Amino acid sequence: MPEMGPWRVSMYQHTGFMMRELVENVERYTPGGYHPVDIGDTITDRQDDYTVVQKLGHGVFSTVWLVKRQRKQLDSAEQPQVSFHALKILRADLGDARASHELDFLQRLGQVGRSSHPNIVMLEDSFTVSGPNGQHRCLVFPLLAFSLHSDKSWSLTPSQRHHTCQQLASAVAFLHSHNVCHGDLTPSNIAFKVPSIQSMTESRLLELLGPIKEETLRLRKGSVVASASFSGLDTSSLATVQIIDFGCAFSGNSPPPTSRCPVEFFQPELLFGSLIYYTFTSQYMFQVGFQIFTHLVAFVVRHHGPVPAHWKGKFVWSEYGLAQPGQPVAPSPEPDWWWSDDVKRPTPSLEDRFAKRASYLSAAQRDELPRLLRDMVAWEPSRRISAAEADRRLKALVFFSLG
Repeated sequence: MPEMGPWRVSMYQHTGFMMRELVENVERYTPGGYHPVDIGDTITDRQDDYTVVQKLGHGVFSTVWLVKRQRKQLDSAEQPQVSFHALKILRADLGDARASHELDFLQRLGQVGRSSHPNIVMLEDSFTVSGPNGQHRCLVFPLLAFSLHSDKSWSLTPSQRHHTCQQLASAVAFLHSHNVCHGDLTPSNIAFKVPSIQSMTESRLLELLGPIKEETLRLRKGSVVASASFSGLDTSSLATVQIIDFGCAFSGNSPPPTSRCPVEFFQPELLFGSLIYYTFTSQYMFQVGFQIFTHLVAFVVRHHGPVPAHWKGKFVWSEYGLAQPGQPVAPSPEPDWWWSDDVKRPTPSLEDRFAKRASYLSAAQRDELPRLLRDMVAWEPSRRISAAEADRRLKALVFFSLG
């Protein structure tokens, strides 16, 4: 993609309570920002040529592209080796320390064994590319399909949803056993594997991805590309997911001072159950259209019961940016009913909401799974079950085929 003008082109998709931005912020195609990429471009490493086939996704810190890798021929008699991969290109302004953060954790997991856990993505290669906006770290991964956040996930069968939850619990338990916390475990970072994808022809792969959607940019010649929709993919063939994007990962004994994960999906040490709820229902457990702390707590109280009484008055609001600089902190911004078990909550219980949104489950499953979720999102950390225990209970829950 050529150098951009100062105007931003945005493409949005509304999905219930979610508004998904389909393209990256093009104003970040400046020195220190994204690396400009076009369909058909070739990005060269010492050993490989990566030809861009389609766009897979984007984030605040990177863009991700489907690429065709061809090994450089050392011997003219050798047959070229061609394979398909996902190429993640980080922003140039992240610096060596920030850019190497994800790489360090991926390499750390890789040292455990490349086949150590089937539900955690493994790094295949890394290199640096130079462009008009600076030096960019590039990470090469196996090619995966759409994420759990995609509309395509709505067509998953009950057994696929249950199997996905089992895999996620197992993978998170594995990470924790190696003192690794993902830090951003959201539906966008859970991607499905496509069976036999490396044996597909390029034309068949393009059919699976769906048509390329482009939006012309004003002021300068060029276009921005939306992520592949995977409209040609039959979801009934999907059986395996992998956790991706370790850019916010941290060691269990040195957590960061703040979380970069959306409040609906705080890292698994806080609210891993939110992701399990989403997998079964395609809805947020905590549906807050605006992330105001008091409203979020009120929502949780209405559905999950009162805040522990011994927490009262201990929240230092100013430390969490909830008071403007120079302004006094409200002396008692905590409503009394947060702490009372006697207050009638007019909103549906977790059990009622889950039963309505996962009506395809059996009565026994609709009864047991909310109990599991409550144990995963208990107010006090000491009362929350571990990912390993969640994995055990999900596997113990017999899942009957519902047709």
